[in-house]
Amino acid sequence: MSGLLGSPHALIRVLDQSLELDSSALSGLHKMPVDIFDNVYLDEVKNDALILCVDIRNFSNFLRNNREDEVFRLIKDFTSNFLSCVNQFAFGCSWYKLLGDGALVIWDYTTRESVAEALQVFDTYTEFVNEELFKPYPGLGLGGALVAEKVFKYEISAEASQLKYRDYVGYGINLCCRLQGLAQVDRLILNRKLACTGFLPYIAERSEAFRAELRIMKGLKPEDCEEVLYYDPSAAP
Repeated sequence: MSGLLGSPHALIRVLDQSLELDSSALSGLHKMPVDIFDNVYLDEVKNDALILCVDIRNFSNFLRNNREDEVFRLIKDFTSNFLSCVNQFAFGCSWYKLLGDGALVIWDYTTRESVAEALQVFDTYTEFVNEELFKPYPGLGLGGALVAEKVFKYEISAEASQLKYRDYVGYGINLCCRLQGLAQVDRLILNRKLACTGFLPYIAERSEAFRAELRIMKGLKPEDCEEVLYYDPSAAP
C-alpha cells in the first residue's frame, strides 16, 4: 500500500535558471489554494459541487500523549501521503486544502465519475492508515463526510506579491465539515442530496440520539437533520 502512494518520478527539474514542471505537478498546482496562474478562479457559483472532508479521529488524545517528534512524524506522513493519494486518484478535483489533521477536496460537479474518485480516495487512504500509518496507535482512525451541495468559488490578489489566493465558501462546506464530526472510524457520512443521485450505496441511521446531534449543529437545513446516511458498499444491489 505504501508503494502505491509514492511516486518514483521527478516532478520538478531545474533547467538553467527556469523550472520545468511535470504535467502531474502542473495539474496539482492548479488545485492548490495559492495561485500562480491568472484568472483561474474567477467568481463562480457551483450549484452541484462535490465536497469531501476527512479528519483523524482521537487526534487530540494523540497530541496530548505523545512526544513532539512522534507528532511531527505522524502529521507529516499523514498529509504528504494524503496529497499523493489525491493526486493519483482524484483526477477531476478542482481544489484541495489541508486542515491540520484533516483535509478538504472539492470537485466542481457531482457526477458518477467524481463520486467514484472521492470514494477511491477515501477507501484507499482509510486502508493505508489502518494497515500502516496508524497501526502503532490503535486509538487513531479516519472518518469523513461526502456531500453534494452549493459552493462559491473565488480568488483574491495579495497586494504585496503577484500571488493570488483562491478558496471556496458555501453551505456545502459548512455541512460537510459538520457531518464529518459525527463519523465514526472508517465511516463516511453523506447528505440526502448526494444519496438521492443513486451514484453510491448507503444505509440510513435514524436513531434519536443522532438526530438530536444534527439538530444542534449550527446552520443546517431541516432536510439535513432528519437522519445520518452512511456510505455502505455492502448495501449495493
